[in-house]
Amino acid sequence: MALTASLVLISISFNTVMAAGQGSGVVTLGGEIVDTACALETGSAFQIIEMDPVPVGRMIREGEGDPHSFSLRLVNCSLSRENPNRPGESLPDWQHVRVTFEGVSDREGRSFAAFGSSRGVALHILDELGQESAPGVPMPMVALSSSKEQVLHYTLRLVGNDQPMSVGSHSAAVRFRLEYY
Repeated sequence: MALTASLVLISISFNTVMAAGQGSGVVTLGGEIVDTACALETGSAFQIIEMDPVPVGRMIREGEGDPHSFSLRLVNCSLSRENPNRPGESLPDWQHVRVTFEGVSDREGRSFAAFGSSRGVALHILDELGQESAPGVPMPMVALSSSKEQVLHYTLRLVGNDQPMSVGSHSAAVRFRLEYY
């Protein structure tokens, strides 16, 4: 299973005179150590998908909007692993990656909730094989290739959520997690 690493350091400079007793403070750091087969390309980590306006009549008739493609680009992949507890020994190679999309659910847990002034819509994610993503539920594993780079393709679509529709704007935040096996 993958471990995750992140470390945030904050450096702040002050050019002010401090009164007695004001020269101390607390810095809190948190993070994880990761063992991972690939790095995530920076452009894949934070993506914004702008959707064209969809007429409410079309959403009612068709039940969904146009597909919007996005991808997660895995780079600098190395499938072999060293055993950190026994230098010189290897662990089994990485073979699969699994993606979990996380966010507020809608449609009885089948889609991601949209927030804003519009009503009656949710966001739905499919992988390139047409497999649906449900919030917080790991998607099927994808075999890792031996190349240094691999791209995971997905489609996002606006769908009706069986509630009365009303016009307006909407947005959603969907996070994802990669686990290697």
